[in-house]
Amino acid sequence: MLESARRPGRFVVTLTDGRLFTVAIGALSETGATRTGVELTREAVGVLARESLITDVSDRAMNTLARGRRTRRELEIRLRRVQPDATVVAEALNRLVDGGILSDAEVARAEAASRLRRGEAPARVRQVLRQKGIEGTMVQEALSDAVIDDGFDEAQACRALAEKRRRTLGEKEPEVIRRRLIAFLQRRGFGGRLVTGVVNDILRSQTINEVD
Repeated sequence: MLESARRPGRFVVTLTDGRLFTVAIGALSETGATRTGVELTREAVGVLARESLITDVSDRAMNTLARGRRTRRELEIRLRRVQPDATVVAEALNRLVDGGILSDAEVARAEAASRLRRGEAPARVRQVLRQKGIEGTMVQEALSDAVIDDGFDEAQACRALAEKRRRTLGEKEPEVIRRRLIAFLQRRGFGGRLVTGVVNDILRSQTINEVD
């Protein structure tokens, strides 16, 4: 039994038949594989084999999390590509949740705040979070917190986004501008009545300014 050179905190158990298991230290204590030469029962070998699979999946998940936010569902989809045993993946993810490493609630809060600040409407943010596998109550709580914390005003956000987009459209025909603004704002998740009102107001203001 030696600590893995490539995976600190993991230990490599080598059996006399050549099999290698890389596990966390808890598995060594559970199976009695804490020193060289110890004889292991068939049950202990089975535990080591399964723990090795769970440890591998857990390490893959943590490497993915180190590169960016992921929900449990997103990790599950990714991990099932390399580990077809759903129970192994579930156990690895359960341990990350229990250890506070994986949290859908934290992902929901961070994503909601980030997306609102980028100009996405709450409806769009809600849709994205549900697609990521976050359950409804958690999504609503995250959105509510983000709206309150940032003082988000949907009408103001819609208008600011529309005005910014309008400046990129140049001197096109009013109906072309209208169509493009409406399509753009709807893709961001803003509702039809709000979008129509904002676009009409912007075009009306532009017409008045041109007349003046």
